[in-house]
Amino acid sequence: MDLNEKHKKWAHKVDITDSFPEFYDLIPEMAHEFPFELDVFQKQAIFHLENGDSVFIAAHTSAGKTVVADYAIALAQKHMTRAIYTSPIKALSNQKFRDFHNTFEDIGIITGDVKINQNASCLIMTTEILRSMLYKGADVIRDVEFVIFDEVHYINDSERGVVWEEVIIMLPEHVKLILLSATVPNTMEFAEWIGRTKKKNIYVISTLKRPVPLEHYLFVKNNIFKIVDAQQNFLKNNYDAANEALTGEQKDKNSKTANNKKTNNKNAKPIVKAKKPISKMQTTRNMYNHMVGFLAKNELLPVVVFTFSKKKCEEYADGLINKDLLNDANKRSIIYSFISNSLSRLKGSDKDLPQINRMKELLSRGIGVHHSGLLPIMKEVVEILFSKGLVKVLFATETFAMGVNMPARAVVFSELRKHDGQKFRDLLSNEYIQMSGRAGRRGLDDTGVVIIATLDKLPEIQTINNVVLGKSQKLESQFRLTYNMILNLLRVETLRVEEMIKRSFSENVSQAALPEQQQEYEKNNEILKNMEELSCVICKIDIDLYYNYTKDILGLNKQIHGKVISSSNNQRIFCAGRVLIINNEKYHRSIAVILKVSTKIHNNIIMSSEEDKKLIHCLIVHEDIDPDQQIKMLYNPIVNGKLKISEINNVKSTIQALTYVDIELITSIIIKIDQDSILNHNESVISSVQQELIRIAKSFNDSEQIEECSWKKIKDIEFQESHKNKTLLLEKIKSFKCNNCPDFKDHYNIISEKKKIESKINKLFINLSENNLQLLPDYNQRIDVLKFLRYIDDNLTVQLKGKIACEISTCDELLLTELVLDNFFAEFDLAESAALLSCFIFQEKSQNEPALTSNLEKGIAKIKDMALNIADIQRSFNIDISTQDYVNTVNIGLVEVVYEWAKGVPFKQITELTDVLEGN
Repeated sequence: MDLNEKHKKWAHKVDITDSFPEFYDLIPEMAHEFPFELDVFQKQAIFHLENGDSVFIAAHTSAGKTVVADYAIALAQKHMTRAIYTSPIKALSNQKFRDFHNTFEDIGIITGDVKINQNASCLIMTTEILRSMLYKGADVIRDVEFVIFDEVHYINDSERGVVWEEVIIMLPEHVKLILLSATVPNTMEFAEWIGRTKKKNIYVISTLKRPVPLEHYLFVKNNIFKIVDAQQNFLKNNYDAANEALTGEQKDKNSKTANNKKTNNKNAKPIVKAKKPISKMQTTRNMYNHMVGFLAKNELLPVVVFTFSKKKCEEYADGLINKDLLNDANKRSIIYSFISNSLSRLKGSDKDLPQINRMKELLSRGIGVHHSGLLPIMKEVVEILFSKGLVKVLFATETFAMGVNMPARAVVFSELRKHDGQKFRDLLSNEYIQMSGRAGRRGLDDTGVVIIATLDKLPEIQTINNVVLGKSQKLESQFRLTYNMILNLLRVETLRVEEMIKRSFSENVSQAALPEQQQEYEKNNEILKNMEELSCVICKIDIDLYYNYTKDILGLNKQIHGKVISSSNNQRIFCAGRVLIINNEKYHRSIAVILKVSTKIHNNIIMSSEEDKKLIHCLIVHEDIDPDQQIKMLYNPIVNGKLKISEINNVKSTIQALTYVDIELITSIIIKIDQDSILNHNESVISSVQQELIRIAKSFNDSEQIEECSWKKIKDIEFQESHKNKTLLLEKIKSFKCNNCPDFKDHYNIISEKKKIESKINKLFINLSENNLQLLPDYNQRIDVLKFLRYIDDNLTVQLKGKIACEISTCDELLLTELVLDNFFAEFDLAESAALLSCFIFQEKSQNEPALTSNLEKGIAKIKDMALNIADIQRSFNIDISTQDYVNTVNIGLVEVVYEWAKGVPFKQITELTDVLEGN
């Protein structure tokens, strides 16, 4: 890397405040014409694509980012090259295939389920498919001019975000990148990483403008209260009014309940039998019935109701059993006809599945559900009917908001909390922004309406501030090493694993500092080269060793005093009046006396480790020198010299809070002091104590011996070992020849400065080398596992086992490879093998206990035994893995279902064997 490249900025922010009037002069013949006037950010993006640049577009949902993707596809077709569009989820890929197919003829799609027109000039695929193509060196990549990454903020996904980083790092140099993202606060940082990684200029085009502003409401007591206006102002009065409406209703209910109790108490027997209490689910269903009626009456349909549970989506839709939102026989006929045509490719009883019949009935009334439990074909039917305006109320999980361009008049949140797979938590601001962005149809609505449903309690104001008005989450690396990644990189040999780690976004901050660190490294090497060499014949013998020993002594001191201050004897040793020798950068070998010991608090939090909690307040007697001169003084770790006490008229006392690290020696001397008077800055008391400390210091200097505090009562073995080593080193340096040099102090300063520069150079060298990569220890541990299991040899050449594991990317590659090569599947017929393989794919929870054959039970037991063995092997090489969690990844929830299906049992019948939804 040349010097200019080191300091080059790769990310460039594009100004979109100007209207860009010269756009059509600069691009007179556009590759694709649009039937509307382009926004400035779209014009700027198209201009840079025409110039052969890579772009990063950050804009709100429905702002029109897809225009840029459309233009890139058209430009590739004009250039007779190829464009690849990648998405994080299959649902988005399928929808984009439909959308692009309406605009362009030559479109293909490749997902885990579908492969259509694989030689098309524009291929739509999931990011995982693109990664697989790159590892395999697919020919199709050679012709690619553009890769479009939609929903780039998905890089934050803890499970799959790593795939985006792998793909960006591995893409060939000739490919131009188009990154489409929601608004995030660190677009420049992310773009800088991509630019530096790919050696490309990245033009960042960011807009915070929403095409349709949003207004946020609370739904309370069959009414809505605006709490955040279109200018993002929180309306406290309206929030209070909503709270009053809710609490007032509850008071009325409580009052009625109390009156009923009084009436019942007056009568010997109740006249009417008490009603069963209404369940929370029934109450919620009633609320949605009222809400849908309210929305219909106020022309706020269509609406998407975001619910964070597939089960609740279904239940809430069922609750609208009496709602017909179409009231139009013609529209109902269109829906039935469309569903019938869509299902024509299904055979036999598959057309009569319970889910299909149920969805037909719901859709005929303008109601739909959308979640991963739907059959893919039904999910597509729902999306198309919604886009045609024939679905008025859609209960959906948050995946519906992921890139699917289907805006509604309003969006409803069933709640502001969700379970993220590990715990219940409030929605992140960017999750709320993504979903709420579906409200408001461009060209149809002045504002989008976002409603938060409330039953018995309003969300806290702080929650609204964090979720509704909070900042978007930063793009953060989820990069981690997997065995599949390591094996593929070792196999293809085009990129070293260390290079992959080094180029990852997780290493971005340290990598960003590399040019400055390289400059600092070169500068310090130059300083070292020009430093004067020590020519003293006496000091040359052992002054280097003297310096090293004194540093070791100070290190041992730190250990000793840390142990003392955290021991049960600390109050006896660190008592008021105890005389200390202080040695730090400010007070070099100065005498001091303890006034008191206090607990250190940082940001209202007491420090965690015992020794770090303590502050030692001292009166320090030191040389009264000019502050500028003090800055120039070198900090020398001399532990065998005179104390820094000169003439009495050149001495000063300072009260200072120190830590145990600043102490060179705890003496055996305790003097009587009035610490309160000293702490209150009583000059006469301070002067008296100062004279006493000067006297003690002079006696130390005269005798050349300072008596240390006795440590006999501290029985800690590590402490006694450290103290013994320190004493030995102190004895050794007394006999060093350099002690006899008349200019020892000056010579020591020369050596000290030289050692500091060398230390700085060493640290910079480590930072600049691959040995400083955070994931390197994890890589080395995984390499040891792969060697032990014979996936690679000692030369890191991929063996047969490794080649098989390279082909497995959708589940645990080690476990499945071991089973295949152990001839495990030879014991089972095809139906049993398919059933057992479902253990590696299925990730849902099932309450049903599967009814299994003895052979399948035997197979599951063997798989779990193998998983236990592999977990133990990984743990033996210090891989951070929970054995129980690893074994629990073997999920038997669909074994019975898949077994029956593989034997030829119709799909309709197997759905009766499980509570798992058909789509799963």
